[in-house]
Amino acid sequence: MPRAGFRWCAVLVLGVGCAGEPRAASAAIPAPATIVPHAASYELSLASIRPGDTIDAAGEMAFSIADECDAWSTSQHLHMRTVSREGDALDTVSDYATLESKDGRHLTFVDVQHAAGGDQSRVAGTADRMKDGRVVVRFTAPSVKQMTLPKGTLFPLAHTLAIVTAARAGAKALSPFLFDGTSADGAFYTYVTIQGWIPGVTDRLDKRSATHGAALAHIAFYARDDRVGMLPDFELASRFFDDGVTDHLKMDFGDFVLDGRMTKLIPRRRCHSGSATP
Repeated sequence: MPRAGFRWCAVLVLGVGCAGEPRAASAAIPAPATIVPHAASYELSLASIRPGDTIDAAGEMAFSIADECDAWSTSQHLHMRTVSREGDALDTVSDYATLESKDGRHLTFVDVQHAAGGDQSRVAGTADRMKDGRVVVRFTAPSVKQMTLPKGTLFPLAHTLAIVTAARAGAKALSPFLFDGTSADGAFYTYVTIQGWIPGVTDRLDKRSATHGAALAHIAFYARDDRVGMLPDFELASRFFDDGVTDHLKMDFGDFVLDGRMTKLIPRRRCHSGSATP
């Protein structure tokens, strides 16, 4: 679930043509019943560097999904340490949380990034899907403003579930818009390359992994749909399970690439009574 700098959602959609307009939300959002509430921890290590200012990077990430009856709440804490060519070390922390309704109609979001030295940024607000499939976003930070996103724009968990759905159906690529609340500029265009579907995985941390299938996918995130001659803002390669768990990660920040390895996976309780109001 990171942004033009730090992007990583449980990242989570369905089928559109590789260069076409996203389909209406009713056709694009699969039933979220397979999601298993859980908390996971990841160790991030340097995989490679490119010519640029960063010569070393590492970090940790914690991610969780909780069942709030009619919505899913997610939280992500990402801590990264980088070293520049001049030898300067920088600690950056990102805290990201959402409440995403299970019917795909509403998202509440807040994303706060801060670094040693006091620099901080915040994006927060709500997003609601209209009857015609378009999404109205109302930001409360960094400033108060409103925007309307195109039909087919997906929220984070719906995005991940659609990747799994498409992979299980044998699709090779899809290209939905994603609004995750990490940027005040609007939705990201995402191009998803599906590298395969594994029907039963035997090497996940928990012992039940063999009962779950997983999609191997690469996602490129673009700030807008004009992709001619433009590099992605961020790239993510991962193994997405059909129960909402993501274990192996590769996050490309441009100057450097981090490998993410799951170190802990803890199940959480499902909702049994009550209701959350997104």
